[in-house]
Amino acid sequence: MLFFYRMDISKQCNLVGIEQELCHTLFMRIFVLSLLLCCPVLAQWPDSSESNLAICTSTGEQAITKIIATDDGGCYVSWFDNRSGGYDVYLQRLDTDGNPQWQENGILIADRNYSSTMDYDLDIDSDGNAVVVYRRNVIGGDGIVVTSVSPSGEIRWNQTVQGGGTFVASPVICAVDTFVFVGWITNNDSKFQKLNSSGSLQWKSATVISDPAGGYFLVSDVQPSIDESIILSGVQYVTFSGTKRLKAQRILHDGSFAWLNQVEVMESNSLQFGNFPDFISDGNGGGFFTWYGVSPLQCYATKISAMGFKWFAGEVQVASSLGSTERTNPIAVRDGDEFVVFFRPQDNNQNNDGISAQRFSENGGLLWGNSGVEIQPTSNVPQYGSFAAGMTDEGALLCFDEAPSWGTDVINAVSLNGKGVPNWSSGFVSVASTPSSKSRIAIDTTGDGVLIAWQDERTGTNDIYGQRVNSDGTLGNAESCMADIDGDGFVGVSDLLFIIDAWGACICDADIDSDGIVGVSDLLLIIDAWGACI
Repeated sequence: MLFFYRMDISKQCNLVGIEQELCHTLFMRIFVLSLLLCCPVLAQWPDSSESNLAICTSTGEQAITKIIATDDGGCYVSWFDNRSGGYDVYLQRLDTDGNPQWQENGILIADRNYSSTMDYDLDIDSDGNAVVVYRRNVIGGDGIVVTSVSPSGEIRWNQTVQGGGTFVASPVICAVDTFVFVGWITNNDSKFQKLNSSGSLQWKSATVISDPAGGYFLVSDVQPSIDESIILSGVQYVTFSGTKRLKAQRILHDGSFAWLNQVEVMESNSLQFGNFPDFISDGNGGGFFTWYGVSPLQCYATKISAMGFKWFAGEVQVASSLGSTERTNPIAVRDGDEFVVFFRPQDNNQNNDGISAQRFSENGGLLWGNSGVEIQPTSNVPQYGSFAAGMTDEGALLCFDEAPSWGTDVINAVSLNGKGVPNWSSGFVSVASTPSSKSRIAIDTTGDGVLIAWQDERTGTNDIYGQRVNSDGTLGNAESCMADIDGDGFVGVSDLLFIIDAWGACICDADIDSDGIVGVSDLLLIIDAWGACI
């Protein structure tokens, strides 16, 4: 297109010297303005908390969002979708700027027939394909299916790892090298299977983990370990009303167990009914586990190595203090060999709550004091909902839902440095300021920030919205405000004219992408960032 444009200029601007230069500039301006008029600006990560990125606003309810970052700075986002009934599985891919790469409101992965939801899982393999595992109606009942989707939106394969006939629930997935490991609940036990990059089953039969006491072992989470293996956690109990404990095991590449016995993550207490805690990798093939017990109602943490050994400190209470403060909902991130845990302190009537954090040394020492650091004081207004945490180059970042009253939730964020001090001068950053019911924040780290997605009822029914939070506390695309060349807080025509006037080799502000040339790539950055930019 630019080639023909330059040929046309040569015909029309049959002049020399300054007059030809002026003619070229005039035609360039006309060309670019016509480009803007004929080509709509794509969606992108917004710079304002008032206008979050609408990922799916189709009819019906969208629920249970997952997000996983891609190597190019973009992400995959998945959800259950009730636009046609049945809570179908949908997926969308966004590029680094937040532009959808597939059709509006996502592509259908699985047409299902359910009136309620159970959890599912999403990951990305070493080739950049999305892999999602979910419950699905199959012949004979409910089964567990894994689907691989290419970056172009093509379904590469579907593989049923569990057929119908038994109760199945809440599958988890973990990509390791070129393989994919999946786990799921079936009756009283948990099963695991390994698939290669083509979707073929790698084990003759699924590996089964049962409770040695004859009760239940229900898989909770899974993370990659060393030597093409995985480490997993599960909730164990004997009777429905009995004590519920968290245990761990490691499965080798051939489906055998790395540890002779299941390792007891919890040494005492009991999980709350229905609580299936996540955990994170310790970076060395082991896992860092956090949970809260019900008697007393407190948060705990421990680390288990790839060899199945706990850290020296054993089971550690995340925070303690005088009085009757209870603590729930821990969520952890890893910072090198240390760990940061965010949690919710509350009074013993559970009418008032706040937000606090603790930092652990690699051996389990409390680095921010016995009570941790207070982020938000305990009070009855606002109330705090969903937590999601990620690690950036500036520190541990927490996105949280807070509600002054029912149905008026907003999402804010805070970032802490290694000493527990907020990184941003404002303390907190508003991420989603439109009041509405919000829930289930999902997060992943990318570049110098995090990407989040959540359920949002701002239109009257649950839709899926997203936002990029940069490590410096700004929102949106990192380069978008660089496109505000004249510094007036708005990317518009005046900035566009700077690009046109500087066209060609130039080490200047108009060279937004810093490649030494003001050209098409800078022009596209202007178009992508068009609008308010603060």
